[in-house]
Amino acid sequence: MKKLVAILLSVCTLLVADNTPRKYWIYFKDKEYSMLAALSKADAASIGISERTMQRRAKVHRAFLEEDDLPVSRQYIRQLQEAGITIENTSRWFNAATAFLTDAQVNTVSAFPFVQKIEPVKIFTKRETQRVETPLTKFSTPQVGQRYSYGPSLAQMEMINAVAVHNIGISGRGVLVGMLDTGFRWREHEALQNLKVIGEYDFIQKDTITANEKDDAPSQDSHGTITMSLVGGYKEGQLVSPAFNAYFMLGKTEYVPTETNVEEDNWVAAIEWMEANGVDVVSSSLGYSEFDEGQKSYTYSDMNGRTATTTKAAAIAARKGVVVVNAMGNEAASAWHYLTSPADADSIISVGAVNSDGTYAGFSSVGPTSDGRIKPDVVALGVGTYNAIPGKILYANNYQGTSLATPLVAGVAVQILSAHPELTPLQVRDALRNTASNASSPNNQIGWGLINAYKAVLYHGMVMSTDPDITYKVDSTCEIGMYVISNNVVRKDSITLFFSTNNGVTFTSVPMALSSVVDSTTNSGRYVAVLSGISSTTNVKFYARAFDGVSVRTNPYGAPAVLYSTQQLLPVIKVTPPFPSSFVLKQNYPNPFNSSTTISYDLPEDDYVTLKVFDVLGKEVATIVNGFQRRKSYMIQFNAQALASGVYFYRLATTRFSDVRKMILVR
Repeated sequence: MKKLVAILLSVCTLLVADNTPRKYWIYFKDKEYSMLAALSKADAASIGISERTMQRRAKVHRAFLEEDDLPVSRQYIRQLQEAGITIENTSRWFNAATAFLTDAQVNTVSAFPFVQKIEPVKIFTKRETQRVETPLTKFSTPQVGQRYSYGPSLAQMEMINAVAVHNIGISGRGVLVGMLDTGFRWREHEALQNLKVIGEYDFIQKDTITANEKDDAPSQDSHGTITMSLVGGYKEGQLVSPAFNAYFMLGKTEYVPTETNVEEDNWVAAIEWMEANGVDVVSSSLGYSEFDEGQKSYTYSDMNGRTATTTKAAAIAARKGVVVVNAMGNEAASAWHYLTSPADADSIISVGAVNSDGTYAGFSSVGPTSDGRIKPDVVALGVGTYNAIPGKILYANNYQGTSLATPLVAGVAVQILSAHPELTPLQVRDALRNTASNASSPNNQIGWGLINAYKAVLYHGMVMSTDPDITYKVDSTCEIGMYVISNNVVRKDSITLFFSTNNGVTFTSVPMALSSVVDSTTNSGRYVAVLSGISSTTNVKFYARAFDGVSVRTNPYGAPAVLYSTQQLLPVIKVTPPFPSSFVLKQNYPNPFNSSTTISYDLPEDDYVTLKVFDVLGKEVATIVNGFQRRKSYMIQFNAQALASGVYFYRLATTRFSDVRKMILVR
């Protein structure tokens, strides 16, 4: 009998194991019908593609809209949901959705006539950024003429010559950079809280909070906070990073409580969202090679730029005009040894790490790709960088990894695009590669070498400050200064400021005079225009123009259609959160709660919605929502001041969905 019981228990265990849901890609045969022929540039917003995206794509001469821009068929998604399938993510680019499926559900889904194939979502083992026992970052004394006080971050900035770029007034203004990482505690840290974050989304918990939440491990948002600070951290005397004046989008894609497992579909969903909202640069310190237990791992031969899903997604983003900067990985000392996906993607910038003396860091994954391309592209400091960590005033310099070098390179890519917004991803990569320390003999340890931000910014021609100086004098004069830097001889008499006090209707021109010299052989330096009768209350719009014998450049790029303002008005960039793929009613937070709590839910389609609260006897005690709502995610604040302590239920109902959850009010 004992033997029989043991056998039965073993069989039951196997059945349970076999029936455990796993995440799968569900690929569709088509997009139900093709709207592409009927769509124009003006229709882009109707399918979630921003005007900023259209402008960026124009640089790479892509069609404004392509087949892979069309959304996944809502009809197909609806049929899956009606079969009891909860959709996790959808992908326009791969015409697919992801969902957790049991073996029985795999068979059910496979039978749908619109399903092309089903494949497991890869769950990868990630080698974490390591702590260094002896901090390697050294404090450097600020030099005369530096625009900012860098504190302990000066050494890493001087190493890549990014301080020189700041000194000529270029710090990322106008560029939108996307961060893909574990989470970001940016709102409270002194070096991050003033950054221009215009959109954030948690692709794990499906909300707009990328800092730690109640179900997160304490270290969830640590890695992302570190990498974000190396792109754009700003606290004078502590940390000043290359691109602190950029705009930021944040995507939380990696789930730390599983320790090392990362699901590829979150990364794909995040980069699709960022591309559709007009991101210019994406910085990702994630790398994928070894799969979770029970899955077939990639082999080195798969690192060919065409196999891994994340690799293909990175290549699509680059094709659409996004500069993708990704870590090589920390696998050099492991059995794997080589780069990890998506660093093998063509047309992206793959980043390795060096020590503080510029020598190759022994952990940094090496190339080539399996099809013979040299990788990494470039390197930066990846040992002992000085960076922010979660907390209000906390910093550290005892970590190492290619995930630290990557955001430094991404920040310089932002500087390049700030100075030259017209550049394509390949042109940005050329600027970084061809001005790096090993450009004459690239290899598979450090690629083209340690980047040189100043040379890279100038690689494609003359540049002008994107952070012009504005000074008001007591005699009602206004001085506007900006640097004009070129490898060619600047024609001093060509440098002219055009200003308007009537909102750009008419312009007055004034010459700009050289006030300080950077390079006397090319007349590069700071030029100043003096405007009389202008006070600090006058909104002056202006642009400048210069000629260096090779090209004419306006500043800002695109002027006079685009102008600077003395009131420091910044353009508004709107970001739309990803559209939900399923109806979901989430647990309120906090719970239990005192007086007020937040109720969140997702609507995958426009519908009539009611959200009501009931007591334990089923009596309706509050109506929170009662009306038509658009397709998106909602966070509703519920004030329970009028209710007594106790257990309550809240119910979300639409024409196609209904769900109930319990909440507890404690006075």
